[in-house]
Amino acid sequence: MATVALDLLGGDGAPGVVADAVARLTDPAAADASIDLIVVGPAATARDLLAERGVDPGRLRIVDAGRGASMAGNPLTALRAHDDVTVSVAVGLVRAGIADAFVSVGHTGAAVAAAVLGLGRLSGMSRPALAVVVPSLAGPVVLVDAGAAPDATPDVLRQFALAGWAYATSLGVTDPAVGLLSIGSEDGKGDRLRRSAHELLAETLPPLGVRYVGAVEGHDVAVGSQAQVFVTDGFTGNVLLKGIEGAVRWAAQRMGEAYGDPEPARAVLRATGTGDFAGGMLLGVNGVTVVGHGAASAVQICACVRLADRAARLGLVPATQRALTSLAGP
Repeated sequence: MATVALDLLGGDGAPGVVADAVARLTDPAAADASIDLIVVGPAATARDLLAERGVDPGRLRIVDAGRGASMAGNPLTALRAHDDVTVSVAVGLVRAGIADAFVSVGHTGAAVAAAVLGLGRLSGMSRPALAVVVPSLAGPVVLVDAGAAPDATPDVLRQFALAGWAYATSLGVTDPAVGLLSIGSEDGKGDRLRRSAHELLAETLPPLGVRYVGAVEGHDVAVGSQAQVFVTDGFTGNVLLKGIEGAVRWAAQRMGEAYGDPEPARAVLRATGTGDFAGGMLLGVNGVTVVGHGAASAVQICACVRLADRAARLGLVPATQRALTSLAGP
């Protein structure tokens, strides 16, 4: 059983929607009841919200933190100016060993900055990456980076490849293949970054026992047969991810209209949104950090907590460090 620190003030519907998630997670009849939660936010507000939902506040640990991360301005400036921001306090619990993981569905930049400042980067990781598990026809695949590092170098993409490979392996994918997202699979395709990164990945990954399949295209992510880890910079990955989300919603609506019953398509959307796809795993920091979508529902927040719990129990952080250390050799 892992202990997960949950940001009460993160998300568009916070704190109410987060309290709804806590009520679900602490329901004795729920499968998630074994997860040990620490609620991080204004203590009085947390107690009132939980009591309203039939949750005995005395059964939970509540750590007081007076303010959430504002969506306006530079999050780094705000974190340095105040020591009572929920994401910073939650990260502090992980750093102190009180919690095994941290979850927020609030400001992505603030959560990433708090994790980097409070937990530090793993050795060999120059900047963190946000990895998202994307459902595909062949099974779940890992897209990395999905928005943490808009700019990248070939060496940063190599770090992302190893971190993404370690993540896919920890999720149970056997011998995951790594592909470099580009505009074509033929040799010479892509911009300067992609061409240079391809040469570096082809040279360095196979000797480490990592299968590298070369350049792959955007549609390969949804098919999932070419690779199980898709590597790109955060700008491109975020654009692709949001494009996939929009295309899935469009397809679900049109299918419902065509067949006169929207429920089957909605069921597919619900299943997708409440699995590992609900949250992004921040790779490369010295602690398990999951960042969810700001518009997340209570069910989706529960999925983020489950993902954090599993990553902590499976030892994602040490596995990622081992993969990165392999770059340096003996």
